[in-house]
Amino acid sequence: MISISRRYRLWMAVVMILLSFYAVSRFAVGSSAMLAMWPALEVLHAPVQWWQSAELWLTEQGSLHKKYLAFEKKSQQQAALIQEVNSLREENRQLRKILEISDITGYRWHAAKVRGRSPETMSQRLVLQVDDVSRDDVIVSSEGLVGVVDSTSENHATVRTIFDASLVVPVTIPGTALAAISRGQGESLSIEFVPLELAPKPGQILYTSGAGGMFPPGIAVARITRVRPIPGQLFISVSAAPVAHWQRDTWLAVASQLHAMP
Repeated sequence: MISISRRYRLWMAVVMILLSFYAVSRFAVGSSAMLAMWPALEVLHAPVQWWQSAELWLTEQGSLHKKYLAFEKKSQQQAALIQEVNSLREENRQLRKILEISDITGYRWHAAKVRGRSPETMSQRLVLQVDDVSRDDVIVSSEGLVGVVDSTSENHATVRTIFDASLVVPVTIPGTALAAISRGQGESLSIEFVPLELAPKPGQILYTSGAGGMFPPGIAVARITRVRPIPGQLFISVSAAPVAHWQRDTWLAVASQLHAMP
């Protein structure tokens, strides 16, 4: 009760002060009375001004936040669209390059989309989405030889890449008598049966020779990285790296022989 009484008296005092100011403003004559009242009116009006300013600031902040969120959403959509366009442009480039190698006769060429890769740095196994392929069909990227079909299922094929030790590729250097083979070593390629007198130089490119009839001739396979003579041996040690970079390719080409090998 005492607290309520004190609050009542406080509010009555405030009301009386306001009424006094109002009466003075109504009946006072001359500018001196108004000037005398002005500081008190400013003090009473200050909270109202502060609240109006705070309300305006909060309204502007809310509007700016909404505009920022709308801008951020639009930027994300534009970034996703740009990424999709770049991806489609790269896929288009790969498909055009694939069409360039499809001039090799004796094979039926068609495109296949990469759907999976084994976890190695350069995968030894790939999964392709493709129809109408057979075991040992040749897989080529826009840059060079990738491997062969190892197994097939409905709409898919598993590929052994040239890093697989079980895959042997006859290779040569155009314009030379070199007849060697490339064998996978997990993360590199070993070029075997290279005689000392036909030793290649680091940086030279090896191509499929067509020997054995499994691989179309003239497809880039590997780039020489190291050449080392072996004392007392007719053949030298040669290491190479694949020319193809199938880790980044979305599309690959499949070459199916038009006539099966005997």
